[in-house]
Amino acid sequence: MMEILRDSAWQFVGIVLALLSIVATFAVYLWQRQTKELAFGVVSSRRPIAIADELSSRVTVHVDGKPVENLRLMVFGLKNSGHRAIAVADFERPLSVAFGGGQIVSAEIASQHPKNLGAELSFSNSNVVLSPMLLNPGDQLLIQVLLSAAKPEWSLDARIVDVPSIAPINAAPRLPPFFQSAMPESIAFVLALAVGAFLLEKEKKGSVMLFGLAAFMLIISGVHRWVHGLGKSARRMLDA
Repeated sequence: MMEILRDSAWQFVGIVLALLSIVATFAVYLWQRQTKELAFGVVSSRRPIAIADELSSRVTVHVDGKPVENLRLMVFGLKNSGHRAIAVADFERPLSVAFGGGQIVSAEIASQHPKNLGAELSFSNSNVVLSPMLLNPGDQLLIQVLLSAAKPEWSLDARIVDVPSIAPINAAPRLPPFFQSAMPESIAFVLALAVGAFLLEKEKKGSVMLFGLAAFMLIISGVHRWVHGLGKSARRMLDA
């Protein structure tokens, strides 16, 4: 059995399997890059005006000449965090955010990237509606909502072609790059072959090459994680 494992034919088979694992890894990576995804969520939530408790009964806040209580400023982020464009026709209906337990005082687009994104917003007492628009990978915008609510609650309604659910904004980057891809299995496979060759091969030439392949795959996966974490398609909202 030991002699069979030392045979050059079996070493060749091991090298071919290692190369096939690399090809399979990149095939999975390219397939995953076809992902279509939209991310949305709260970027920040705070009280725009802080009033000391001992003065709260003596101070009244007015917005557009009307008194308001329990003011809260909420900023929402929206981003195409996938690798495919989301067209206007992909929206079955406009994206809307409903607020319960309070009233909307104002709502506006705080920023958008690119500048010519053309985002259009409308709102009522309890709903903010964003008109469908073309969102290329990496396109993003911030929505600023001023509420009169002691405990603001919100819910999102959206239905988009090939987007089964909306991802949370500012979550960790999603794709792959490592643990959700075939990289761990491929690296483990190559390392196992390298260890086997190291133990069985007298001249150790095969093990050196296999260790080199494993190191190469580790470097590629690391670079991929770094590029994806910093790239436009990462789910994390970029700073304005």
